[in-house]
Amino acid sequence: MEIKKKYVEILKQQIEKAYDIQHEKIVEISNMFGQCMSNFGVVQLFGIDHDEEFVNELNYRAGGIAPFHALKIKDLTLRGGVKVADVESGRIYLPENVAKTADALMGLYELDDRDMYVLVSTKGNDPLVLELAKRVKANNQKLVAVVNKASYDACGGTLLDYADIWLDMCSPEPDVALDLAGVKVGQTSSTVANVIAQMLTAETYRYFIEKEGKAPVLFSANIKGADVHNNALTDPYGRRVR
Repeated sequence: MEIKKKYVEILKQQIEKAYDIQHEKIVEISNMFGQCMSNFGVVQLFGIDHDEEFVNELNYRAGGIAPFHALKIKDLTLRGGVKVADVESGRIYLPENVAKTADALMGLYELDDRDMYVLVSTKGNDPLVLELAKRVKANNQKLVAVVNKASYDACGGTLLDYADIWLDMCSPEPDVALDLAGVKVGQTSSTVANVIAQMLTAETYRYFIEKEGKAPVLFSANIKGADVHNNALTDPYGRRVR
């Protein structure tokens, strides 16, 4: 079998596994999203580095559901007074700095007690993610965690201690699918996670159709009238989804 085909087959197996063992959880979490949004809450999303790819699948994109919002590290440098060098060096993620970083990050946005959170951390041990998780639970808000359980267990993750419910990226540890002459290549966790994110989108759409007969789906900017349509969905939230 050619190497790229082998990779596709491995990836398909992992996606099928993620569906088979978690399809009920995906429905449950999507219902949580729908209930939060129906109460004028926003689903707040956060992940660092590659884990931010899951966030980007859900946050403000065509064909997606409107009331998602991403907390982004880059916003700290754009309008939070944090130096780029402190981000690139990882200084803001050091355990002794994460409380200050979390204060600065959360202070950038209009967060609301009706909101719930999705925190993505492959290994479940990122100090900043854990700091945010502590704050979410201290405020009695719902928390969904997304981890790669094999990596989580290998690295001593603790994020699931705070989660109401969690999802598994279902990839191996280390996260490589292929062996080419003794060299390990071909990560899978981000791709599987992105598919899970789109399953959540589909099930959240299903929730709204069943409960309300329509869903707050964003249109592509290439469609005539998309701006008017999308603004009608997001304007009631002000800066909460921007």
